[in-house]
Amino acid sequence: MWLTTAAALQAADTESRRLRGVAIPYGQQGYTSAGPLTIDPGSVRLPDNLRSVKLFREHGRTTPLGYAAEATDDRDRLEMGFAVARTPDGDQALLEASEGLRDALSVELNNVKIEAGHVVAADLVAVAQVAVPAFAGAQLVATLTDEEQAQVLDLATQIVEVTTPTEDTPAETPTAGQETAAMTQASAAPAALTMTPPALHRTPADPAASRRLFAAQISDVMRAQRGADAGQINAALADIHPGNAGTDGVFPRPAWLGELWSPQANQRPIVDAIGVENLTAMTMDGWKWITKPVVAPYAGNKAEVPTSPAQIGPAQATAQRIAGGWDLDRIYVDFPTGFVDAFLQAAAQDYRKKSGTYFLTGHPAIVGPPAVPAAEGILDDATDLGAQASLVAGLQAIAAFLVGNGARVSWLAMAADVFGDFIALPAAEVPWWLQAQGSIDLSGTGTTTVAGITIGVDPGLGAGEMGGGDRDATTLWETGPINVQAINVPNGGVDLGLFGYWAQQVHDPDGLAKAQVTPTP
Repeated sequence: MWLTTAAALQAADTESRRLRGVAIPYGQQGYTSAGPLTIDPGSVRLPDNLRSVKLFREHGRTTPLGYAAEATDDRDRLEMGFAVARTPDGDQALLEASEGLRDALSVELNNVKIEAGHVVAADLVAVAQVAVPAFAGAQLVATLTDEEQAQVLDLATQIVEVTTPTEDTPAETPTAGQETAAMTQASAAPAALTMTPPALHRTPADPAASRRLFAAQISDVMRAQRGADAGQINAALADIHPGNAGTDGVFPRPAWLGELWSPQANQRPIVDAIGVENLTAMTMDGWKWITKPVVAPYAGNKAEVPTSPAQIGPAQATAQRIAGGWDLDRIYVDFPTGFVDAFLQAAAQDYRKKSGTYFLTGHPAIVGPPAVPAAEGILDDATDLGAQASLVAGLQAIAAFLVGNGARVSWLAMAADVFGDFIALPAAEVPWWLQAQGSIDLSGTGTTTVAGITIGVDPGLGAGEMGGGDRDATTLWETGPINVQAINVPNGGVDLGLFGYWAQQVHDPDGLAKAQVTPTP
């Protein structure tokens, strides 16, 4: 990071090719590239090799002009002198400084530390000769060349004729010390412009000293006048930011992210383990055994053959409906952005999630209008084995019941808390028939296969609930999801709909079992 702050050049010496001036006025607020800042005394660190600080034309470091040759860091300012290269760019820099075009300095700082609007630490890395300073009153104050001093002297002679004392006034020849003091004063802070310049006492003894003294005094006045004008026009650089430039909300432009990710728990592990057949009607009729015929030992020798009653009954499965409908402004269709596709995809995901739960646990009655009666799931017809002492006891009870009835353990459904206990089981506590025969999948599909058994988490199960069964003990039917779309011309809308149908039939409750366990706190 770098920031800039400008200050005045004090001298442009074309003969010795030097530019001198105040690089930083301490304690004065200016509008820098980092906003309004004040640079505190002693906050700027100079490099050990001062020559490494190069002088450039404006910022950008594309036109080098020279290098730093001297620096004086006082409490109120940092003064610097620069050796200007003997190049066309260097010649132009001296000319522009003398002509008042690029007549200011602007420093470039790195590793800037700012506290409460004050720069308290920074490294000086470069300086630029600029045209517009960032601080009020920062302008070129250049010493005059011999030719310029002669021109000023001619003008001053005319003024002196009006203000020079009479011949009775004793002439005073300035000593070397007085001349030096006068020139030092002229290079200090500018004085206010007055119509009557200080009187010049010239004597034939030292006309050159008199001209230099007068030139220094007149330069002081000219600097004051020029500084006043520059201070009124170039008090500060304009502070442009989104809040005052009208670009807030327009620039910088936001980046388009599209749809954000969200968990998609739309897997149906238990439904997929059982298998789904195509639903072709709202009711399915069949029959089932009410009392099965049984056999018994027989003595033979024309003895009476054992017999038993037998009875069958009708079995009917009634399909249930799932649906959702929405009226969207057709602007989402007329200006395609993918929103409609994402909308339908999200609806289909919810359909799969809820239909999987309905197959397993059914759904409660919905109060209308229109009212929707409750529907049963396959676990409503499962044999309830009651409360079990632990998760392992529940697993063993379900497996023993199913296998004891001649059924297989094809799937196990668990509530989320029960599944959490299941994957946390120490190896020593896992039943032998589940050990080293599968893997746990935590990829978010909700499906785990262990020993050929599909184990799934279902949100429809209450805390501590679990169940299992043989896939042949149940038949599942489904049609959907079916997407429909219609044009709503009077309202300028697009009607979207999703419909689905599902049904289940339990063949024999001996092929299904459920239990209640207490999860680990």
